Amino acid sequence: MELMKVVQLSEADCWAIDYLVRHTWKDDDGPPGVGKGLLVKVFSLLKEFEAGSKSPTLPLALTERECWCIDFNIRHDLNMGHEPVGKRLLLQVFGLILEFQNERVTEHGLRRLTWLPPKSVGPGESNVEDGNTR
Repeated sequence: MELMKVVQLSEADCWAIDYLVRHTWKDDDGPPGVGKGLLVKVFSLLKEFEAGSKSPTLPLALTERECWCIDFNIRHDLNMGHEPVGKRLLLQVFGLILEFQNERVTEHGLRRLTWLPPKSVGPGESNVEDGNTR
């Protein structure tokens, strides 16, 4: 299962994703494209808004691939009616993509540090990294 992060979407955000991501899913025998799974998630939010949700935004858990799908398909200058949806939505998604990247870089760095062998030290020198003296 892919790691997910939560974003808050308005009804206009959801309709923008529906409108511009709809063409990206595939109906073949292989695994579903990222667009189809994203659309199913968005459909559930749209149904909640349609049912009369009192909240102006609803949470949606997105994978990194879904974030990149939104980034690829949503234009920054997109307006839904008179509401500037594109820039707002993209800025939220950019934040998630950066979080995914930061976690990956941090994890890689920590993994490198834990696999580094302790430095060799000569007689009477101190190894500050592991606290040993020899």
